Amino acid sequence: MDQSVLFINHSRQKMKTIFNTAILTLALALGSFAQQEYQFANTAFNPYLLNPAAGGLTDVAQFDVIARTQWLGYDGAPRTFLVSGSSQLNFSPTGGLSEFNVRDESLFKSPKVTIGKSKHVVGGKMWSDAIGPFSKTSVQLSYAYHIPLSRTLNVGAGLGMGYSHFRLDPSKVVLYQENDPTFNQFLGGTSQQSIFDAQAGLVVYGKNVFLGLSTTQAFKNQVRLNNVALESNFNRHYFIVAKYRIDFNDVLAFEPMMVFKFAQHSPMSVDFGGRFTMNQNLWFGLQYRTNNALVFQFGGNIIKNLYLNYSYEQSVGRIATAGNGSHEIGIGYYIGKNRNVDKELRQNKKEGEIEIKESEKTQLQ
Repeated sequence: MDQSVLFINHSRQKMKTIFNTAILTLALALGSFAQQEYQFANTAFNPYLLNPAAGGLTDVAQFDVIARTQWLGYDGAPRTFLVSGSSQLNFSPTGGLSEFNVRDESLFKSPKVTIGKSKHVVGGKMWSDAIGPFSKTSVQLSYAYHIPLSRTLNVGAGLGMGYSHFRLDPSKVVLYQENDPTFNQFLGGTSQQSIFDAQAGLVVYGKNVFLGLSTTQAFKNQVRLNNVALESNFNRHYFIVAKYRIDFNDVLAFEPMMVFKFAQHSPMSVDFGGRFTMNQNLWFGLQYRTNNALVFQFGGNIIKNLYLNYSYEQSVGRIATAGNGSHEIGIGYYIGKNRNVDKELRQNKKEGEIEIKESEKTQLQ
């Protein structure tokens, strides 16, 4: 056989092998990434981050901005940024928002969980999650409905639906052979995919207790890169969040918590620990994650409905040398019903005039 023909056939076979290997490697990496939904240290105390049914537990609107950076000092380390908000709607005389911190106090007390009434709750989230060459940007809206289950418990169900954009940046892919022609031909350009997805959840809660069940990436969309379908999916994730508040006195309380995380082809992860709260406006806590991480956090309601939470996560055990720790900072804001001072003054003036008239009548008699 002609040597040139042998060379061409050998080259084609080599290119095919390299391409298949590249696709397989990316598929495995993508599958691993797809099984890692965004992770925050404060999810037990802000369960709406994982559960669309968990908004509206109190009678105030709540808005959060959270940023998280893992494994400082490493290129391509995980980074997450999220903005969220949820609020009750006023569809009934007993529903909607209540007055909150009307005196604009610093170190104000956190809003209390309310039960014994129906609630219509709307919310939304926007987030960006990135690790290495992979990134995912999502927008989601949610609706939930809560009803009394008993005199001490409410139950609710919620659904979140939205859009996600997944992207592979080839400039961040490290190749054994630079300017690999096979990689450049098939995956050299930016690979991206847009999907429609959903979250769903259930909650049961009282003034001191909370239990939530939820799932994310419910549609289990198939991963496609440059219109090439891979044997990977955006797998469903399942979460269980449980916590309980123990009041020692009017000043000090303790909230033990557990967060269970499940995903297909991944081991179960459990966060457990708790936090102490003082005067319902300052807190500090400690958590342990079963994949070898300790989490320290503290925060407080600092000024005029604004609160701040900081968490530091340190890897321990075998993976302690793989990361320099993770930092997470969250800033939130509560909004309650505005106090109508003018209406109160008019009402007080009217009541005072009535009292004067009644007093004058009594004197004339």
